[in-house]
Amino acid sequence: MGNSNDFSPKVIEAVTAKAQWYDEIVMPKILEAYRLLHTCTKNLYDLMIKKSVIKEDPYRLDKEFSGLQQINNDQFAEPERSTIIGLRLSDYETMLDWLCTYYKFSVDSLTISNIKKFIDFNNSFQWANLSENSPQPNTRGLAGIVSEMRNSMDALTISTLGDILSKCKRCTADLTALFKDLADFEKEYYKYKIRKDVFMHPKFDEDKAFNSPNEEMAQIKRTFPAVFGKEPFYTQLVEEIIKEDQDAEKEKLRAALLKKLEVQQEQQAKKKTRTVDTREILMTAVQSLCSFATPLETIYSKLNENNKLIKEASNKGLAKLFAALRKAFNIEEKPIVYEVLIIEMGTNAQKKRKVDFYPFCADIKKRVNFYNAFATKGSPGYKKFLGAEPTKALEFLNKQISDIQNISVTLKALDTYFKNSTVPEIRLKIRGLSMELTTLKNCTINTNQYIADYMANIEEQEQMKKLGISE
Repeated sequence: MGNSNDFSPKVIEAVTAKAQWYDEIVMPKILEAYRLLHTCTKNLYDLMIKKSVIKEDPYRLDKEFSGLQQINNDQFAEPERSTIIGLRLSDYETMLDWLCTYYKFSVDSLTISNIKKFIDFNNSFQWANLSENSPQPNTRGLAGIVSEMRNSMDALTISTLGDILSKCKRCTADLTALFKDLADFEKEYYKYKIRKDVFMHPKFDEDKAFNSPNEEMAQIKRTFPAVFGKEPFYTQLVEEIIKEDQDAEKEKLRAALLKKLEVQQEQQAKKKTRTVDTREILMTAVQSLCSFATPLETIYSKLNENNKLIKEASNKGLAKLFAALRKAFNIEEKPIVYEVLIIEMGTNAQKKRKVDFYPFCADIKKRVNFYNAFATKGSPGYKKFLGAEPTKALEFLNKQISDIQNISVTLKALDTYFKNSTVPEIRLKIRGLSMELTTLKNCTINTNQYIADYMANIEEQEQMKKLGISE
């Protein structure tokens, strides 16, 4: 009994330190991998919608999550492929968005059973083996669509597609390695909780427990429900605890365990400083601007359709005749100015603003082409900032985010105007912008997150230099 009581505090101390290291070092890496995977998946989904190879999920913005949910991977008929893969890829992207925004990655939350759920979720689409012969319906369906795109699309689209898929493969490979290592530690964390909470419980009889291995198993089983309720009881891990306490080779087992749980803080700090590529983070932020292109292109189309409906409704009598004459003689169309009510961000102050429709739409169209230029690493837009000073790239990114936020405010006002200021007979035909505005907001959040990660790493590296532990 004395030997066990001497050993348990050492394990508790070692696991506590190791858990802190996982929370501070490993969990941010997992979150970073999921953020990149989310960005890539969203870009893939938007690209496939744009190219009309999958059907858009009309209810994606209405779905709510309270926890990690698995993606449906049932068989489906081949004619339904574009619809089913569209829905499942949308669910996968939305779930990734939820994980990146709301889930708290920690040693406590990523239990053994939860890690299994994450691994299953990560395999919703097998990015490392995207084959049309895959036994997995989602992977097989997506692979078929990708194959068709490669055989029929332009070079830029194929290059963009290849870059996205390569990053998805890399992200899931990183996550697999991180979760494999974490799963091994979580087994020790489970054993640690038994030593800390079960052994200290009033129901646990130490005198009986350490008389024999069978007695220790009986005492743990007896006390476990009082401490952990309906949590899983892993017999194999409990047997490891008993061996560490009472086996003939317990000293060897204990030494190996404590060695396994060692944390070399300074070396890990150096390793982290050495491996984080801040330039890569910044360039990923620049490249993420391409995600603005798809929603803006849809907005451009909807704005022009709505404007056309309003014009047709108002082109009566002489107005209709003048419009026909302008068209016949190729006379430039007169400006269209909408007076909308703007609600300013932050203050919620309201003020009227005149929107010159055609220049406003022209600016949106120009931005679509501009942001598309950042789609791949080999594109001119990407290369332009590859050698630029970080301060210039940051200024550029902040300006783009500010511009998109200002455009979004105007778009929201136009959306309200079109819906409320039209004659009843065309009101139902007006196309709303809510979905696209939400997408723009999410894209802005993602780009801002990359900027925040860049700034945090730069600050951390500066601190490491001051401490004299950077190379």
